[in-house]
Amino acid sequence: MSTYAIHAHAYDWLNDWRTRFKTDAGYEFGSKGNFQADINDYSGDTTNPAGGAKILEDQTTWRRKELYAYAKAPFGVDATAGYDLQSKLWVDNFFHFGNNKIGDFRLGQFKTLVGWEEGVISSTATTFLERALPVQAVNMGRRLGVDWTYQGLPHWLVTLGYQSGGDLNGDNDGHGPSAHVVFNPLEEKNEVVHLGVALSRENRGTTTDGRGIATLPTARFRARPEANLTSTRLVDSGNLKNAGDIDRFGLEGAWIHGPLLAQGEYLRFRADFSDVKPTYTGGGYYLLAAWMLTGESRDYKAGAVGNVTPAHRYGAIEIAARYSEVDLNDGTVLGGMQHDWTLGANWYLGSHLKFQVNYVHAYSNKYNAALKRSIEIDPRIFELRTQVYF
Repeated sequence: MSTYAIHAHAYDWLNDWRTRFKTDAGYEFGSKGNFQADINDYSGDTTNPAGGAKILEDQTTWRRKELYAYAKAPFGVDATAGYDLQSKLWVDNFFHFGNNKIGDFRLGQFKTLVGWEEGVISSTATTFLERALPVQAVNMGRRLGVDWTYQGLPHWLVTLGYQSGGDLNGDNDGHGPSAHVVFNPLEEKNEVVHLGVALSRENRGTTTDGRGIATLPTARFRARPEANLTSTRLVDSGNLKNAGDIDRFGLEGAWIHGPLLAQGEYLRFRADFSDVKPTYTGGGYYLLAAWMLTGESRDYKAGAVGNVTPAHRYGAIEIAARYSEVDLNDGTVLGGMQHDWTLGANWYLGSHLKFQVNYVHAYSNKYNAALKRSIEIDPRIFELRTQVYF
């Protein structure tokens, strides 16, 4: 046998991960996973002005250990069940049915729509280790509900949803409608323009636990410093009692031009209260740019920016920069203001391995009730991630 023939039949360990099988009748069964091991190292201003102790501690641990099982039937029905072994929380768990004529229906738990970087773009495909500040503050996370997505019109994608009953982890009680509309004036291979708008209304009702104890509805808006191994938030509205309707709104855009990705979002929220407290509003925006040094283009499908398929055996290399800003001060609610500058580099090795490095310079300004003055904290954060996904 020739040398060429040996190489032609060699197992491609970087790309050929056999995590699914299909029966002769067309039924498919498989598994998916997303495992991320992170290092967060803090320097600069990381002390608590009220007590002198560090408020941001260096950490090295798993960020996610998500494992999914799925099954697909040949007549257009499938089901997915997922659990994060790190946070010990249920993630995406839903039934799906659809076709090109009637659209796609989902019933179960999945991500909510406002905050494109969180709600639509997969955690396997984020340009930076963590989502931007305003996305963290505004997005609702996963909820139980139903949605319908339709792509039957040229250049348009429409998703309508209704969230109800909190989530599978027993949190986030509330219900209401949501919508996400995407227009692609240009969508070709390596050339995409994405324009989108998303909105939702959530009603935070009184909840009663298994012992019959009622809890008044509350709302809270906060963000980690784009380094999410820590539980510390430099900006945080705190628990706001007697919350009623919460409106969320987002504008999003992206341009993929060969190796270039430019992306941004503008996000706002407005929360009403049933007592004398006035309406509370806040939000922010981010802008990012990324360049693939090895010449590839980021994937794009169904209204979402994806990872990249490397064109070289040594993988694909990307550099990126982002500015993000969030403002949670409004009236008597002094949740604080923060902006971050982030530089990053990504190495995509095959279809299942990704290595990321970020450097974040954060700046926050938040009123401290104990000291009766505003406190400025501006840490620098060095982050590393090794990611395995399939």
